[in-house]
Amino acid sequence: MRVLIQSYNTVCQNKSGGMQIRVEKTANALQNIGIDVSCFNAFQSNINDCDILHIFMLDIENYALIRCAKAAGKKIVISSVINLLNGWKIDLYRYINRLPLATTYKLLFEILCMADAVIVETDKEAAFVKKHYKVAGEKIRIIPNGSDWINDCDSSIYKCIDRNSEYALIVGRFDENKNQLNVIRALKNTGIQTAFIGGGNHSGASYYRKCIQEAKPYSNFHFLGWVDHKSELIKSAYANCKTLIVPSYSETFGLTIVEGGMAGANLAVSKTLPILDYNVFTEAELFMPDDINSIKTAVINAMKKPKSETMKENIKRFFSWESVAQKHMELYLEILK
Repeated sequence: MRVLIQSYNTVCQNKSGGMQIRVEKTANALQNIGIDVSCFNAFQSNINDCDILHIFMLDIENYALIRCAKAAGKKIVISSVINLLNGWKIDLYRYINRLPLATTYKLLFEILCMADAVIVETDKEAAFVKKHYKVAGEKIRIIPNGSDWINDCDSSIYKCIDRNSEYALIVGRFDENKNQLNVIRALKNTGIQTAFIGGGNHSGASYYRKCIQEAKPYSNFHFLGWVDHKSELIKSAYANCKTLIVPSYSETFGLTIVEGGMAGANLAVSKTLPILDYNVFTEAELFMPDDINSIKTAVINAMKKPKSETMKENIKRFFSWESVAQKHMELYLEILK
C-alpha cells in the first residue's frame, strides 16, 4: 500500500506548527506499521506511484492535484480540519452555487464529492460536515489526532518562570478565539504562576501585545514566546505543570488537551470544545470561556487537587500515535477494497 500525503502549501511556515506536526507524526506512525508513505513534492511526485492520496486540510489549493488523482483512478482521503463556526455561511453558498458562479465553496463541495473518505476528529465535526457540507455519513470516519507522551524531561522551565513552584500552562498562538486575555483577567489577583507558550502571528500581533500589557502589573504571568515543539523546554513545561489551561471558544480538536493530559497535568478546559466528547476527560475542570469567575474557579480547583494517574493512562492509550495509525490503516484497507 502506497500513500501520498499533502497539506496546504504553507504548512511548514506556520509558527504554531500544529498541522506540520500532525502530518509528520502520522506519516512516521504509518511507516512504523509497514505502510509506504511519502510526502508530495510538486517537482518529483507522480500520482501514478501511489494507491491513496491523503490530503490534510480541506482547501482549494489542492483542487487540481485531487482532480489528477481522481482521473488516475486513485483513492482520495481528506482530513477535513475545518472551523466549526458559521455553518450558515456554508449553507448560503450551497444555495448560491445553484447559480452558474465560480466560488471557493463550490470547489470545496466538489473536492468532498471526489473524496472516497473524509476524516474528522470529533462527533461534532462529523455532524457539522454532514449537515453543512452534505457529506454522506458512510464517507465520514472519526479518527482523533495523536500525541507523544513524555518519558523524561528536565527542569529547564523553572529558569523561565524564575521560581520552583507549581504553575499553570497555556500553549498556542495568541488570538481572540484562543482567549488568553480572559485567563489573565481571571488569574491576575490569585498569585497562580502561569506560563504562556506561543505568540502572535500576522493576524494576532495586536492581541498578543494587549495580553502582555494587561499582565504587566502582575508578577505571576510569564510569556515564553514561540518554542520549538521538539525542544526540551516544551517537554519540561508540559511535564512539570500542575494544570494545563485551554480557554478557547472554539477548536476543531484541541491537541494541547491531549498533550497536557498525557504529561499528567490536571486540565482546566473550556466546556465548549468538541474533544470533550471523548469520555477520557471526565476529571477535567470545565468553565465557560466568556465567564472570568468560571475560569478562575476551574483553575483554582485544578491547582488544588492531586494529579490523576488514571486519566493520564486512559489518554495515553486512546491517543497514542500507534492507535491513530492503526485506525488510518483500517480506513485505507477499507476504501481499497
